[in-house]
Amino acid sequence: MAAPGGLLREKPEAGVFARQPGAPADQERKGEKMKQLFFAFAVSLLMVGTVHAHGNISNLPDSVQVLQYRMLLYMDPGNNATRNKLAMALYRTGKLDEAKTELGTILKNDPADFDALDGMGIVLLKSGNYQQALQYLEKAQSLRDKDVMVHVHLSAVYDKLGRKDKAAAELARARELATTPAMKQKIDKELQLIAGP
Repeated sequence: MAAPGGLLREKPEAGVFARQPGAPADQERKGEKMKQLFFAFAVSLLMVGTVHAHGNISNLPDSVQVLQYRMLLYMDPGNNATRNKLAMALYRTGKLDEAKTELGTILKNDPADFDALDGMGIVLLKSGNYQQALQYLEKAQSLRDKDVMVHVHLSAVYDKLGRKDKAAAELARARELATTPAMKQKIDKELQLIAGP
């Protein structure tokens, strides 16, 4: 195309954000990353609203709980209660190695954290490391002998170790400590959750 004065003009590149000659090739990737981050942020905001509406993260599906607890830990990495809840959500989604890592972080800082000891016991139980699971669960029991669930967990690990008498005794102790029908039902649900393959 001839411009005034007889000079030829180059055809302009389309769009405001067209790549300029010499610009780094990763600009496009950065743009995609920004879109992904924006999308993740928008989804997170929606989920925070969902949690607020439900009133409790534990009412959400486990996969959503994992995301929520990770966001909370990002803001407060030293919160052992949140880290333990993350580990249990990971456990329920079958991410046993990740759950073990989270529980290990807690126990490194506080070797007497009951919830982390009990949680590590059931993660190791599910992983097939029965003897190691027993060690963690016995430590947890020494801290809270009247906790119903630690006796349920001990019952399951003794069963896997072939020690049927100890398994029956621990389950009987759990049922004895359960004072309400709801707690007795929780024992049965917990056994189904942890005693799987």
